[in-house]
Amino acid sequence: MSKNIPQLKKNTFKYLLIGSNGLLGGELKKILPRNQTISLARNNASIILDLKNFSKLKKIFQKYKFKYVINCAGITDLNFCQKNYKKCKIINSLLPKKLTKLSIKHDFKLIQISTDQFFKNNKFKLNSEKDKIYPINNYAKSKILCEKHVKENKKNLIIRTNFTGFKKRNKRSTFVGWLCDSILKKKTINLYNDIYVSTLDVNACAKLILKLIKLKAKGVFNCATNKPLTKKDFGIYFSKKISKKISYKEVSVNSASVKRQKYLGLKVDKIEKKLGMKMISPYKAIDNLASIHLNKK
Repeated sequence: MSKNIPQLKKNTFKYLLIGSNGLLGGELKKILPRNQTISLARNNASIILDLKNFSKLKKIFQKYKFKYVINCAGITDLNFCQKNYKKCKIINSLLPKKLTKLSIKHDFKLIQISTDQFFKNNKFKLNSEKDKIYPINNYAKSKILCEKHVKENKKNLIIRTNFTGFKKRNKRSTFVGWLCDSILKKKTINLYNDIYVSTLDVNACAKLILKLIKLKAKGVFNCATNKPLTKKDFGIYFSKKISKKISYKEVSVNSASVKRQKYLGLKVDKIEKKLGMKMISPYKAIDNLASIHLNKK
């Protein structure tokens, strides 16, 4: 179950990173101190574990002590969640519920990655941490349950965010990966012209989360760019930054197979006040992503 585990004191570590093979988990793994962190995933991690096996998960906390547990594990495919809610609920809702109970029992702080996908806003205003959230689809429903459970421990931290980046494997599994691959292969793609999202590059997102942890933040925090962009505007700007032509058709999010809301922009006043810094613009986030792509060539 475990391998190559570093130690501070006997069986004591600062961080447990759950879902370390995902996009955000992989980025956090790069910046967390190696000798103070255990990674946990189904493969390529310090501890190999099927996250649906809660009994084995419980034993990890009996064997090791952690100060912070960062849960990046989640099923984010909206179509899968819509068709397989019971499977989606196990990882997106019941796993955070179990981790919250363990956080109370073993006295660690849980940092739970949440979403921006559950706002019902027709006024095109930014969504704050205090705004009401809605079960718009099954994915949103599972994350609302997740947040409800995690809030049972007042010390826990919930990060509402939207991010993208490049994965070495399954490149098209992320928005910018799909976008970049489509541009390079000169494919004509559909881009939503009426869904607004405050998307960060994953590296910036990971660094902001670590700063919040170090400042002992708790409760709910929006972690996002300072304003939203449509998927269409994101695609056009990214193509310009990598000096490639983009072929696209404008479509409405109303055409999506799973119901989504149009305005998911996140208000960032709270995180800016906590960190004492301004959030980056969506254009800076895209600049960062374009730079990563160009430097890999």
